[in-house]
Amino acid sequence: METAQRPFFAGEGWRIGFLSNRPGVYQVYLASQTSAAPEQLTFAPDGVYEVRPRPAHAELLYVTDDAGDEHYRLHLLGLADNTTKLLTPAHGVVHNLGAWSADGRLLSYTANKRHRAYFDLYVLDVEADTEHLVYRHDGMNMPGRFAPDASAVIVIRPNLERAGDNDLYLLAVRPHESPRHLTPHDRRARWLWPRFQSRDVVLAVSDEDREFLGLQRIDLATGERAFLLAPPWDIEAFALSADGSMLAVVVNADGYSRLQVHRLDATARRLDPLATQAPRNGVIAAPEWRPDAKALTYTFESPGQPPTVWSSTPGTPQAGPVLPAADPALGAGLPEPELVRYPSFDGREIPAYFYRPPHAVEPLPCLVLVHGGPESQSRPTLWGRYAAPAFLLARGELTLFVPNVRGSTGYGKAYSHADDRERRMDAVHDLIAAGEWLAARDTIDPRRIGVMGGSYGGFMALAAITEAPDRWAAAVDLFGIANFVTFLEHTGAWRRRQRAAEYGDDPAFLASISPLHKAARIRTPLLVAQGARDVRVPAEESEQIVRAVRERGGVVEYLCFEREGHGIQKLENRLTLARRVVAFLRRHLIAERP
Repeated sequence: METAQRPFFAGEGWRIGFLSNRPGVYQVYLASQTSAAPEQLTFAPDGVYEVRPRPAHAELLYVTDDAGDEHYRLHLLGLADNTTKLLTPAHGVVHNLGAWSADGRLLSYTANKRHRAYFDLYVLDVEADTEHLVYRHDGMNMPGRFAPDASAVIVIRPNLERAGDNDLYLLAVRPHESPRHLTPHDRRARWLWPRFQSRDVVLAVSDEDREFLGLQRIDLATGERAFLLAPPWDIEAFALSADGSMLAVVVNADGYSRLQVHRLDATARRLDPLATQAPRNGVIAAPEWRPDAKALTYTFESPGQPPTVWSSTPGTPQAGPVLPAADPALGAGLPEPELVRYPSFDGREIPAYFYRPPHAVEPLPCLVLVHGGPESQSRPTLWGRYAAPAFLLARGELTLFVPNVRGSTGYGKAYSHADDRERRMDAVHDLIAAGEWLAARDTIDPRRIGVMGGSYGGFMALAAITEAPDRWAAAVDLFGIANFVTFLEHTGAWRRRQRAAEYGDDPAFLASISPLHKAARIRTPLLVAQGARDVRVPAEESEQIVRAVRERGGVVEYLCFEREGHGIQKLENRLTLARRVVAFLRRHLIAERP
């Protein structure tokens, strides 16, 4: 399945670039000025994760790793001669990309060179080829944007003791001064994607003193923080034009994206809405303004539309895909989901997407899909990890049920933290309640309900079949957590404290919620898949649960992909996994029960 994402403008004539997996892994492409076919610019063997045009230069910066090891390295590509320069040659180091200065001379990033658990802030002078350590701190610091004159840079510092909490700091690039704390606060709050609107104003998305993420204005002269936009749903992305005059905001309304465009006055205190056409029945991501602020590009996907690049011209009815449409057969037969809410064990209403093939003979089997994270949200789209279930849905062989159990983002701060630490199993009971709700539907065969999830969703699938072993006919665990104790011991050093803030750090409690210690209860046929080089959920997690099920004579299939990390990226491996998942589900879930 070919997809395109992360659009940007670069080169003469502001050509649109993007990442596409057309060659089998994501590479950088640039729309051609002379032909309909875009031009492939990179040929990284394990793909490209991010790409940023260098301001005022005909160059692109792109990010790679080695076969999914997440030791990200930064490269600079010249558009004129296709030459590539490695900017961060250190091996075994994670480089988190920040931003370019406005003139394209300086580049910010954080890296864990000093200690694998901590990320310090660096600024690279690309012209002089000199790297400066700007901020040394024992934490998970994330790089932000430069001030307009490149004299300072913003750093996002997560609170490693409290999930869902962070701070913004302003650091002088030279000389080294004490960091300026921009967001002192007491109660849990986040500030995301900060950027300068002018020399004295920073805009950021925040949930300070509110349930949902709004757009906040931070006045650097006075320290005042005030919300410019405070919708009753999360703002999930925003883009500011280069001159600070145009603002695009994407609101996540019950999982569906809504694009808003505003003119911004010089003081960033007044917003004037501007009518803008955009697709509505799906998900919009990665908005980016053209340098002249007259057009906006972004990624759009929906149940029937794979991720592709779109463009809108604010103030006009012009909106549509930039690239040639993907093969329409890809989305053929995929229905729009019904947005439902079902009661959980304690009466809480849980939102979910219910996909039912329109002309199939019911009752049908149903596969419940669980997102990872846990700080994440399933959206009304099935591309990527769920390609195999989507294929079976399109053929009318099953229904799909996609809940956002407590702990999911998108429904307010309280909901997203309702599963923290000792309340972890409440989310599992939400999943079990989904199975019971489905079993009571006339349209669903109660003997043929399965569960599938990846990463944290893999843990949820394993927990479901150990906590309610008689409910599930089949389960698919993609690189999920089987034992929280060994997971926290062996996950990447830079992730441990942050994950402990979410899951807790009491060994006895962690053992009590780990599916591995309840493997004797598993009676559900299980398929497990894993990347051998996964640094987030190491392969040991999958191997432990597979071994435990096999020792007890259970039914389990196991696939481990070499040179893959947290997620299966390469085309040949994705096809292998999809075929195995389809065959497994047909055998254990879709086949009629006697």
